Amino acid sequence: MTDVWHLPEPAGPALAGLAIAVAGALVPARRAARLTVAEVPHSE
Repeated sequence: MTDVWHLPEPAGPALAGLAIAVAGALVPARRAARLTVAEVPHSE
């Protein structure tokens, strides 16, 4: 049962998923950082 996964095999998809998650979080965060407080109610 311990020989099913070797370390390098799941590391690639795990790192790709992490990179996608970070990129998906940065886009809205950068947009929110540019807004002023007065613009926030208008965008909701």
